[in-house]
Amino acid sequence: MITFPYISRVLGVENVGLVNFVDNTISYFLLFASMGITNLGVRAIAAAKHSQDELNKTFSNIFGLNIIFTAAVLAIYCTLIAVVPKFNSYSELFYIGGAKILFTSLLIEWFFSGIENFKFITLRSLAVRLLYVISIFLFIRDAEDYRLYFILTTSVTVVNAIINQSYSRKYVKIVPSELMSRRFLKENLDLGIYAIMTSMYLSFNVMYLGLVSDNTEVGYYTSAFKLYHLILSVFSAFTSVMLPRMSSLAAIGDKERFNYLINKSVDFVALVSIPLIVCCSIMAPEIIYLLCGQGYEGAILPMRIIMPAILFVGIAQILALQILMPLKKDKILLYTSIAGAVLSVMINICAVSRLESIGSAIVMLSSEIIVTSIYLAYSARRHIAKIRFGAFVGPIFKTTPCVMICLICKCYIDNPYLSLIVAACTCVLIYLSLNLKEFKSLTKK
Repeated sequence: MITFPYISRVLGVENVGLVNFVDNTISYFLLFASMGITNLGVRAIAAAKHSQDELNKTFSNIFGLNIIFTAAVLAIYCTLIAVVPKFNSYSELFYIGGAKILFTSLLIEWFFSGIENFKFITLRSLAVRLLYVISIFLFIRDAEDYRLYFILTTSVTVVNAIINQSYSRKYVKIVPSELMSRRFLKENLDLGIYAIMTSMYLSFNVMYLGLVSDNTEVGYYTSAFKLYHLILSVFSAFTSVMLPRMSSLAAIGDKERFNYLINKSVDFVALVSIPLIVCCSIMAPEIIYLLCGQGYEGAILPMRIIMPAILFVGIAQILALQILMPLKKDKILLYTSIAGAVLSVMINICAVSRLESIGSAIVMLSSEIIVTSIYLAYSARRHIAKIRFGAFVGPIFKTTPCVMICLICKCYIDNPYLSLIVAACTCVLIYLSLNLKEFKSLTKK
């Protein structure tokens, strides 16, 4: 939110699209390098953290597995840069991004999430991000600085990995004999394929758009995706906190507490997602203008298409990462992700070459809807969990005043900045006052 309005104006839509094309392509390779390590690591460390010996062995198993996969992916990655024309055209950026793949294997964020040391993650992230923000404003001056911008962005991963490796020695030791263990190989492959299939309508979506279209269309789509990604990061942070706790509760068989926290999660998604979807869709032109400036009008419609995915992703994260994954229902996660990926590829082929950034937005929303629907059907049929859809009724009705406020601001305030600020502040105050009791209940243990 701090850097992107500046970057979008300084670099321009074409260079923003280029950097995002390269970064999302690298993210796709990262999926193959880490496979299911991110979620597997959190789950396994959460279950092993009560025994130091088991913790050391588990950490070593997963860390070694990650290094092996990363080495293989880096070899393929460097080969493709040389032989794929579109990659070779931007080889300098792709080679810079190779550092992101290498140092992500050393990042071990899953370890600190597994032991629930979120204070360290937060403080480190704040410090590194602050340096990043300062560097952006100091060194990025014109459109030709897109390479330096990408170097700074990649450096965030490098610095975080160095800090994490140093600090992890306080909690865990590597057991050399366990580094080549195949103990978690099958789980890693199952969860890895799930992550790769899921990425078909996220990272792959951008890469495919860049291959069949141009950097400007990628710029429109990634700009439309920015606010969604910011909101999704709130849900992802919430899930990151919940996954190790739910894994621990599942391990000890505490069903009552497990179900209680699920209901809390549903309440959180309902309260947050409904007003954000409605209000951001109405104020999309003003939001795009604020974040990106002039020349990004092509991002408005993709943003409106993308925003409803917040609700479906929120529900899907509860079902997948807070219920099915802690209960080790990895097969349904895999099969569902395959269904979403197949749908994604079909719509990509049919729509993206013609509709471009709009088609990519349709791909993402459609895939999220089908994936969430499968999770809901499976959970209901197996009586694993029941989503309380009644939790969404109150937020829907209480969002109505916010709709009126947004429409009034759009009609009577010509300045887009002022219109957005007045609408946002007024809507937040009214919505919080109407849901004060509900928000207070979320903070109760």
